Amino acid sequence: MTGHTPAPHTRARICPNCDGFATAAITSGTRHRDGTRALLHIDCGTCHGTGTVPLRPRLTTTDVEVAA
Repeated sequence: MTGHTPAPHTRARICPNCDGFATAAITSGTRHRDGTRALLHIDCGTCHGTGTVPLRPRLTTTDVEVAA
């Protein structure tokens, strides 16, 4: 019989600002000579285009004594 297997630990979480969609392509309204639109590729300012942010360190309660 096998026991509960914990989920693997991840070192990053999805960016709360862009929901993981780190780069947006925005049209500038102008066109190139061949008729295609000129696009601006803008990265998320929070995650800098990665889509993830590092986990916050957990606060631990080590070295705390409880009086009985």
